[in-house]
Amino acid sequence: MSQISCKLVDDTFGPYAGHCRGGFDFTLLFEESILSIVPLVLLIGVIPLRILYLIRRSVKVEGGIILPTKLILYGIYGVIQVALVALWATPSATKTKASVANTVMALVGALALGILSFVEHQKTIRPSLIIEFYFGLSLLFDAARTRTLWLQGYNVAVAAVFTVSMVVKVLLLCVEAQGKRRSLRAKWRSQSPEATSGLIAKLTFWWLNPLFLTGYSRSLSMSDMLPLDKHLTSEYLYRQMQSAWSRMAGQKRSLIVVYIGNLKWHLLSAVPPRLALIGFNFCQPFLIQRAISFSAQPVTDSTNNIGYGLIGAYFLVYCGIALTMAQYQHLTYRVITMARGGLITMMFAKSSLLEANQADSASSLTLMSADIERITNGWQTIHEMWANVIEIAIAIYLLEIQLGVACTIPLAVAICSLLGSVIVMNMVVQKQGVWLEAIERRISATSTILGSMKRIKMCGLADTIFDTETIDRKHVFAFTTPVIAPVLTFAVFSLLALKNADSTLDVSKVFTSLSLFALLTDPLSSLIMALTAFAGSFGCFGRIQAFLETKEHRDGSIKAIDAVTEDSTEPSKLSESSIESLEWTEKPIAASKIERVTGFLSKTDGEALRVTNGSFGWDPEKPPMISSINIRIPRGKLTMIVGPVGCGKTTLLRALLGEVPPLSGNVKHSFPGDIAYCDQSPFHMNGTIQDSVTAFADHDERWYSTICAACDLEEDFRQMHRGDQTQIGSKGIALSGGQSQRLALSRAAYARRDLVVLDDVFSGLDLDTENKVFNNLLGLEGLFRRQATTVIAASSSYKRLPFADHIIVLSESGTIAEQGTFAELNATGGFVSSLDLPAAGWEAKAGEANLDVLLPKANESANVDRPLIKEKVQDDEFEANKRTGDLSIYSYYAGSVGWIAVTIFVVAISCYVFCISFPQIWLGWWAEANARKPNGDLGYWLGIFAMLAVVGLASLVISCWQIIVKMVPQSGGNFHSRLLRTVLTAPMAYFSNTDTGVTLNRFSQDLQLIDMDLPISALNFFTVLVLCLAQIILIGVASTYAAVSFPIWFIALYLIQKYYLRTSRQLRFLDLEAKSPLYTQFAEVISGLTTVRAFGWQRALELKNRYLLDESQKPFYLLWAVQRWLQLVLDLLVAAVAVMLIILIVELRGILSGPSVGIALLNVILFSQHLKLVIQYWTMLETHIGAVCRVKNFIATTVSEDTAAEHNTPPPDWPSRGAIAFNAVGKSSLILALFRMLELQSGTITIDEVDISSIPRQEVRSRIIGLPQDILLLDGPVRLNVDPYKKASDKAIIGVLQDVKLWENIEAKGGLDALVGEINLSHGQKQLFCLAQALLRQSSILVLDEATSSVDDITDAMIQRIVRQKFSRHTIIAVAHKLDTIVDFDKVAVLEHGVLKEFENPGVLLADEGSAFSKLYKRGGIDVDFFAKKGEV
Repeated sequence: MSQISCKLVDDTFGPYAGHCRGGFDFTLLFEESILSIVPLVLLIGVIPLRILYLIRRSVKVEGGIILPTKLILYGIYGVIQVALVALWATPSATKTKASVANTVMALVGALALGILSFVEHQKTIRPSLIIEFYFGLSLLFDAARTRTLWLQGYNVAVAAVFTVSMVVKVLLLCVEAQGKRRSLRAKWRSQSPEATSGLIAKLTFWWLNPLFLTGYSRSLSMSDMLPLDKHLTSEYLYRQMQSAWSRMAGQKRSLIVVYIGNLKWHLLSAVPPRLALIGFNFCQPFLIQRAISFSAQPVTDSTNNIGYGLIGAYFLVYCGIALTMAQYQHLTYRVITMARGGLITMMFAKSSLLEANQADSASSLTLMSADIERITNGWQTIHEMWANVIEIAIAIYLLEIQLGVACTIPLAVAICSLLGSVIVMNMVVQKQGVWLEAIERRISATSTILGSMKRIKMCGLADTIFDTETIDRKHVFAFTTPVIAPVLTFAVFSLLALKNADSTLDVSKVFTSLSLFALLTDPLSSLIMALTAFAGSFGCFGRIQAFLETKEHRDGSIKAIDAVTEDSTEPSKLSESSIESLEWTEKPIAASKIERVTGFLSKTDGEALRVTNGSFGWDPEKPPMISSINIRIPRGKLTMIVGPVGCGKTTLLRALLGEVPPLSGNVKHSFPGDIAYCDQSPFHMNGTIQDSVTAFADHDERWYSTICAACDLEEDFRQMHRGDQTQIGSKGIALSGGQSQRLALSRAAYARRDLVVLDDVFSGLDLDTENKVFNNLLGLEGLFRRQATTVIAASSSYKRLPFADHIIVLSESGTIAEQGTFAELNATGGFVSSLDLPAAGWEAKAGEANLDVLLPKANESANVDRPLIKEKVQDDEFEANKRTGDLSIYSYYAGSVGWIAVTIFVVAISCYVFCISFPQIWLGWWAEANARKPNGDLGYWLGIFAMLAVVGLASLVISCWQIIVKMVPQSGGNFHSRLLRTVLTAPMAYFSNTDTGVTLNRFSQDLQLIDMDLPISALNFFTVLVLCLAQIILIGVASTYAAVSFPIWFIALYLIQKYYLRTSRQLRFLDLEAKSPLYTQFAEVISGLTTVRAFGWQRALELKNRYLLDESQKPFYLLWAVQRWLQLVLDLLVAAVAVMLIILIVELRGILSGPSVGIALLNVILFSQHLKLVIQYWTMLETHIGAVCRVKNFIATTVSEDTAAEHNTPPPDWPSRGAIAFNAVGKSSLILALFRMLELQSGTITIDEVDISSIPRQEVRSRIIGLPQDILLLDGPVRLNVDPYKKASDKAIIGVLQDVKLWENIEAKGGLDALVGEINLSHGQKQLFCLAQALLRQSSILVLDEATSSVDDITDAMIQRIVRQKFSRHTIIAVAHKLDTIVDFDKVAVLEHGVLKEFENPGVLLADEGSAFSKLYKRGGIDVDFFAKKGEV
C-alpha cells in the first residue's frame, strides 16, 4: 500500500492499519488516543488527589543524591516533550487529529509527574506506585508507537526524538524504582524491606535478595530476619481480630466468618492477579492452535510478521503467568500469616482467662500446633475454590467448541470426582477429629513424661510407658481425571464422527483439546484438594472457637474490704513521706521483741481478708469441696491453715485467691491485686535462676541479693557452674525439690506484695534450711514481718503452729474445726491442743538472720566475678537442618518404611506416568492416520488408548494403596517408637539442659508431619516430578533442536536451586526453632494459671507472647516469600523455554511436523503446570522431610544412658538379701547413683555383691522399689496407675488402696475403672496413691526420697507405720528432711556438700552432743524426749 494511502489510514481509529507496514500494526490515531491519551488523562486526574493526601504528612527522607537525579531527569524529559510539541506543530509533520493534543498532554503529564515525584520522595517510605505503574505500562505502549513512527518513514525527526524520550523514561523508571531505605530518617529506617520496596521490587521479590545473599554466604540467625510490616505484627492483628470477636459477644458468632470479614480486603487483593492468571492460562490453547496452523503456512513476509507476533504473544503470556501466579500466591500467604498471628494472640489471651480446672495444656497445645497448621494448609488454596469453578466452566465451553457434545464426558467425570470428594471430605473431617484427639493424647502423655522423668526412671516405668500410636490416612481422587476423561471424550467424539461422517480427529483438534484437558484437569484436581483442605481448616476453626468460648475465670467474687472497718480506722499503708524517711526494706518496728512479733504499731491492725458463710466448689450441682467458711485474716500477721490430708487446705487458699468460685457467701480483700503466691508444686518458667526470682519486676541488685541470702540460695549458686545464670529448665527440672520451693519463695519475697499466700512450701526443705528460711522471712527480723506483709500459709506440718499469729484448722469434711491464736487454741482442748506442741521459742533461734548482713552494698552482687556465658545454640541440629535435602535423609526415611515397599511405589508411579504421557504420541499417530484414512481402524486406536488408561489407573491405585495403607503406619510407628525410646533412655542431664518445648516439638509437630503430611507430599512430589521428566523427554522428542539446549536449562536449574536452598533450609529450621518458645510459654502459662493470676502477670506474659509470636512470624512469612521467589524464577525459566520453542517453530517451518509442534507446545503447558506443582510439593516435602532429619539427628545426638558394659543379667530373685555397699563412692548423689541416674565419679555400688554398673540400668530400677518426692499419674484409669506393670489382681490393688485409706473415695468415684484425673486427689493423697504403687511391687529394697514431704503429721505417721509393717523385711534407705521419721533406723548417714560426715546408729549420734546429726536435730527444734513420749519415734 502507498505512503499516501497509509497516511490516510493512520488518521483513522482503526485499530488495524490494514496492509500498511507489513499488515502488522495499529493506526497512529489509535495508538495516540488509546495507548497514550487515556493513560495520561487517568494519570493527570489521580496526581492532584495523591498530592493533597501526601502534603499533610511528615517528611520521612533525609538528603541524598536520588532526589536531585530524579529532578534533573524530569527536567530533561520535559524539554524533550517541548521539542515533540514543536515538531508535531510544524506544518511539514504528517500528523493525526490527536497528535498535537497528545503531545501537549504528555508535557502536562511530565510536569505533574515531576511534582508528584518530589512529594512522594519526601513524604513516603517507598517508591511511588503510581509513577512506577504508569512508566511500566506506558513504556510497553511507547514501544509500539516507536515502531510505528520508524516504519512510517515520513516522520523521522519525530521518531528519533520520541526514541530519546523513551530512553529517558526508562532511566526515570530505573531511578523511581530505587528504594529510599538508606535515606529514611531514623524513625522509619527499621521498616520492613517489603514495606519500603516499590512496585517492580515487589513484583520480582527483589527485596529478598539481601536475605538470599546473607543465607548463601553464612548461617542465618534470628537477628538476620527481616522485620515485619505493621499489618503482620501481633499487636495490630490482636487489636483487629479481638475487637471484631468481642463486638459479636452475645450473638451467634462464627470465628471463621469473623476472620474472613476482617481480612476481606487482604483476601480480595489476590483476586485481580488470580483473574489475570485465568486469562493468561486460557490464552495457551489458542496459541497452540494458531502455532500448529502457522507451522503449515509458507514462508512469506506476512507470515513472518505473524510469527514475530506469536513470539511476542508467547513472551507476554508466559511472563504474565509467572508474575500473576507469584503475586496471587504471595498475597494469599500474607493473609495466612495474618490469620495465624491473630489466632495465636487470641488463644494466648484466652488462656490466662480459663478456669483453673478447665485448663488442659495438651488440648491447648494441639490447638496451637496441629490446628493452626491445618488452617495454614487449608487456606493456601482458599482462592482456588472459586477460581477453579471458573476455569472448569471455561474449559468445558472451549471443549464444546472443539469436540461438540463429547465435551459432556469430562463434565460427567468432573461431577463424579466432585461427588467422591464431598464424600471423602466428610470422612476427612471425622478422621481429622480422631487424629487431633490422638495428637492431644500424645502431647499430654509426652508432657507428663518429660515432667516426671526422675520418677519414671526411679520406678522403672520406661518399658511400661513405651507404646506407639498410628493414625489413619485419607484419599486420592485428583489424579484419576486426566486418565479417564481424555479416553472417554475422544472415544465419544470419534464414534459420533464415524456415525455422522462430518468430521474427523485432526492434529489441531487433538492438541488443542489436550491442552484444554490439561486446563480442565488441573483446576479440577486443585478444586478437590482445596475443598478437602478448607473443610479440614473449617473444623479447626470450630475447635479454636470452642476454646475461645470456654467459660472464663471471673474475679468478681473477690470484693474489696471498705477502707474503714469496724476493727480499724487506720490505713493499710504508710504515707509517702514516712516511706521516704525509712530504709527501702524496712517498716516501723517497736522497741521490744513482743511488739515486733505481735504488731507493727497501728499499721498491722484490721483485716487483710474476710470470708463470710463461704462454700466453694467447681460444680454448683455437686456438694461443695469446702463449706461453712467464716474466717478473718489479720493484716500484717502470719496465718497458718492446717488439717488432715484431703481436707481442702489448697482449695481454701485458691478460694481466697478467687480461683475456686464461691457457691455461697463472699470473699473480701483489703488489697486485691497485690498478692504473691507459692503453689504446693512450685511453678517455674524456663529461664535462668535470676529470671525466675525477679520474674517481670525490675531488677534491683541490692534487694535481689538480700532475697537470695534470705532464702539460703547463695550456697546453691556457688555449687552451680553458672551461678544464678544457670538455666532451670522447663518446670524447673534442673532443680531439686528444695531448691524449687526456695526459688518460688524468693520470687514471692522479691515481689514485695502486701499479701503472700504459701501452700506447704517448706515441705521439701531439710530442717536446717527450713529454719534459716523460715526465720529469715517470718522470724523476728524476717523480711515479711519487717514489711508488715500478710502471710497465709497452708502446711501439712504442725511444728510451726506456735509461731503463727492466727491459726485455722480444717476438718476432714472441709469445714472450719477451730480458729484463733495458738495460745487460745492450745487452751481449748481441741485439735491444736491435742498436738501438745511447745510454745514458740523465739529466743532459741540461733539461725535467725541479721538484716544488716543480708543487705550488701549497692554496688555488690551475689555473682561477682562470674561471667555470663551465652547459651550455646543447638549447632548440631542447625547443621542437620541445613542438610535436609541430602539423599541420606530420604534413604533413612525409605529404610524406615521398607525398601521393597518403596520399590513397588516407584515402579507403580512410573507406570502411571508412562500411561498418561505416551497417549500424546499415540494420539498424534492417530491424527496422522485419520488424515490418510478418516476414522479408520477406530477399534485399534481406541483399544490401545483405553488399555493405557486402565493400566495407568491400576498403577495409580497400587501406588496410593502402597504409600497410604502400607508405608504410613509402618513409618509412623517406627519413628514414634524410636523417639520415645530415645527420650526414655536419655540421661537426666538432657532434661535439665533441653527445653521441654523442643522435645514436645519432636512428638507433636514432627510426628504430625511424618504421620500425616510427609506421605502425601512424597506421593504428589514424586508423581509430578516423573511427569515433568516425561514432558521434558516429549519436548526433546518432538523438537530435537530444543533438546540441544536442555543442558543449559539444567545448569540454570542447578544454580537456582543451589542459590535458593541454602537460605530456604535455614529459614525452615529457624521457623521451627522460633515455634518452640511459643509452645513452651503456652504450656507453662496453662499449667501455672493460679500463680500467673495471683501475681498479675497476664499483661506481661501477653507482651512476651507477642514478642515471641513476632519472632516466629518472621521466618514463617519469609519462608513463604522465598518459595514465591523460586516460583517466579522457575516460571520465567518456563517462559524462556516456551519462547525458544516458538522461535524454533517460526524459523523451522516445513521441517517440524504438526504433531511435533503440538506435542512440544502442549508439553510446555503441562510442564508449566507441573513445575508449579513440583515447587509446591517439593517445598512441602522439604519441610516435612526436615521432620525426619530432626528426628534422625535427635536420635543420633541424644546420648543414651545405657552403656555397652551393662550386659549382665542378674538372677530372677535378685536382690534377695538387699545388701547394699557403697565403695569409695565420690561426691555424687547417692540415691541418683543407686538408680543409675547419675554416673559415679569413682568407686562402685554393689547389691548382693553384684556391681550394678554391669547390669542394664532399667533392670536395676525395676528390681528396686523407689518412692520419690515427684508424683506421676498417667492419663488413664485407677487400675493402670496403681499397677502400671499390669501384674497384680484387682483384689490386691483394692487391698493396697485400703491400706493407704484411699479406696473409699475411689470407690465412690467409680472404682478401679474410674479415670484418675476425675477423682480430684489432693497433693498429699497423690503421695499416698504412689505409696500404694510401691506396696504392689516385689523387691527386698525400698528407697524413700522425701516421700512424706506434703502430708500432715498424722498421715505421715500412718505412712511410717505402713512402711514399717509392710516393708519390715526390706532394706530401707530414706532421704529425709523430717528427722523424727528416721530416728528408729539402724544407721544414719549425714552428708554435707556431697561428703559423708557421719555414719552411725541415730541413737549413738544423738547421745553425742558434738555430732553433726545431733546438732542438726536440735536446730530443728525437736525435743527427743517429747516425741518419744508421744510414741512417734
